[in-house]
Amino acid sequence: MGDETWANIQLVKSKREKFREKIKKRKAERETLLSSVVGVSSSSSSTGSGNPSTSSSTFLPPNTSTTIATSNGSEDWSLECALLECLNGALPPVPSTQLTHTLSTKLSRTLQAKDVDNLLQKFAYKELISITQEGMQGNTTVTVTAVQHNRVTAVLGVEHREKKPQPVSTKQDNAVAEVTVASSDEPPTKMPRDDKDKSDKEKRKERREDDVMSLLSAQSIRERETKKVGEEIMELLSKPTAKEQSIAQRFRSQGGAKVQEFCPHGTKEECERATTKGGLQCGRLHFRKIIQKHTDESLGDCSFLNTCFHMDTCRYVHYEVDYSGVISEQHQQQHQQHQPSSLLIPQVRPRPDERTILFPPQWIQCDLRFLDMSILGKFAVIMADPPWDIHMELPYGTMSDDEMRQLNIPIMQDEGLIFLWVTGRAMELGRECLKLWGYERVDEIIWVKTNQLQRIIRTGRTGHWLNHGKEHCLVGMKGNPKINRGLDGDVIVAEVRATSHKPDEIYGIIERLSPGTRKLELFGRPHNVQPNWVTLGNQLEGVNLLEEDLVKAFKERYPDGICRKPASQ
Repeated sequence: MGDETWANIQLVKSKREKFREKIKKRKAERETLLSSVVGVSSSSSSTGSGNPSTSSSTFLPPNTSTTIATSNGSEDWSLECALLECLNGALPPVPSTQLTHTLSTKLSRTLQAKDVDNLLQKFAYKELISITQEGMQGNTTVTVTAVQHNRVTAVLGVEHREKKPQPVSTKQDNAVAEVTVASSDEPPTKMPRDDKDKSDKEKRKERREDDVMSLLSAQSIRERETKKVGEEIMELLSKPTAKEQSIAQRFRSQGGAKVQEFCPHGTKEECERATTKGGLQCGRLHFRKIIQKHTDESLGDCSFLNTCFHMDTCRYVHYEVDYSGVISEQHQQQHQQHQPSSLLIPQVRPRPDERTILFPPQWIQCDLRFLDMSILGKFAVIMADPPWDIHMELPYGTMSDDEMRQLNIPIMQDEGLIFLWVTGRAMELGRECLKLWGYERVDEIIWVKTNQLQRIIRTGRTGHWLNHGKEHCLVGMKGNPKINRGLDGDVIVAEVRATSHKPDEIYGIIERLSPGTRKLELFGRPHNVQPNWVTLGNQLEGVNLLEEDLVKAFKERYPDGICRKPASQ
């Protein structure tokens, strides 16, 4: 530890100085004794050898010098505290000559610049200050360039709290003990005062352990600068690049968002009850209760709300969207259109080269187990919502695990993305199919299901042990496709619709990932047909193809237009 090492060095120096002073004093005493040896011998014959007054008078000068030596410790401590106080209130850079003059005035005594320089070096060693030395050897000037004010304040508090004045009797006893040892002809040994100083230092060290640890744990200037630089680097890295901003602007909704937020209070009556009088009118969407003859409001809301299969006879409360507020807002928008053009916010229109061309939707009614996938061509994105056999009663037919593995998915894509919806035990089977078809699972989208009132579903119809309130969509990648990264998140919060009806938000995510490319959806239904998509499924109506190459290949392979049976039939 730095404090202990510096204290040991200073202790050795003080011992050496005391040893030299004692040697000089002993020589002076011996010369005095030799010069008065005749007088001493005559007086000893007349008064006896045990006169205490003569022996004590001989040692008066050493006693006086020893008393002065014992006061040096308190003076050094006062000088150290005064210097710390000056440093705590000074504004760097401060030369040592200025500090010496200030301390001399403050302590009302003359100080040597060497003593102040030594203390400054000591404080620099303890990392309380930063110093620089200029000049040649023997004529150097120490300048304080920085002060750790928090550490200096803590050290001053510890010193003032723990430094206590020693009783006068103790100082006198120590002085007498030092005089006795100095008057002996034996070599100088360790002083009792040194032992006491060492024990006091150990006690102070134990009491100051917590304060020292707090000082050491405090951040230094270098650590704070390093942390600041790291934060600046992270801020620069987190800022979107020009390309990312351009892509985000390209897919921004023109004219603002076309959606409205639902009011958290539900109905308009509850919203008015919660809103203070004189407040602004709520412009969000509200719900209206559907009260029929058989409805019992005391039973509360229906668990399935708008997805209830027995709404005509269900006695629980159901809801519908109240569009009365939306109509009034439309009138306000029409009124704003008649205002001067200077008051209207200009709309940013995309450049012609930034517009995404949407191809009309196409679909084929077929059985995917028997369809020849080679006639469809290549696609940039494939999405599938397979009828997994999850060992539950479902309102549609399912496919076995082997039939899923045997689907000829790899022939339709050399590189690109695949989105595979899975649930229940099919989560592991879906990962196996992706690996079998040549894809690497790179991400996963979570669909958090909400009910009509925009609350999380707690009474789902799926799940063996727990009611499922979410579904997973595995994202697989083949090759190195060109896609727009980092535009959307991996969580979709959307309302539940019909059975196995996936959220429409997934189409927007996929279109932003790969805009304007050919896309294929497997196991689709009539509500799944989308622009730029080719939809395949056995619940679609007929065949609707517009691409010339695809139409030609389909007619050659299926002249009658029927592709719901095996090739052998």
